[in-house]
Amino acid sequence: MLVKTYRDGLARTGLHIGEANARLYFSRRATSIELRLDDLHIQCALGPDFWRGRPEIHDARLSVWLNFKLGRRTDGRGPLLLSLIPTESGAFILRPETDARLEAFGAEVTKPRHADSRPVPPASEADLEQLSVA
Repeated sequence: MLVKTYRDGLARTGLHIGEANARLYFSRRATSIELRLDDLHIQCALGPDFWRGRPEIHDARLSVWLNFKLGRRTDGRGPLLLSLIPTESGAFILRPETDARLEAFGAEVTKPRHADSRPVPPASEADLEQLSVA
């Protein structure tokens, strides 16, 4: 699911989950969730307001991690979109939203090109002489 960052009046950064995502992915019985932030695993409390129109998660450790990620942005403005991925164990993996083509080492970063599969006629010597640089 896609979530976004928000800043409260105390300069803390948290996650805005969205009401639809809260209903779909979170249990009303849960009082906290586990977040996996790169190598850091933290438990974050779900306050009573989470179910009363403010589906937000805030924690001091989460705020530090998000501020680090925000600081690495090139534009430095506005909320950062993140992917919050549920795991089988009930935890959530949080990572910045990226284009999947750019994630893997050596991934294709240009627009796809389509090759023409028609046979190429053989070049004449005159054509080759015009192309020669020597």
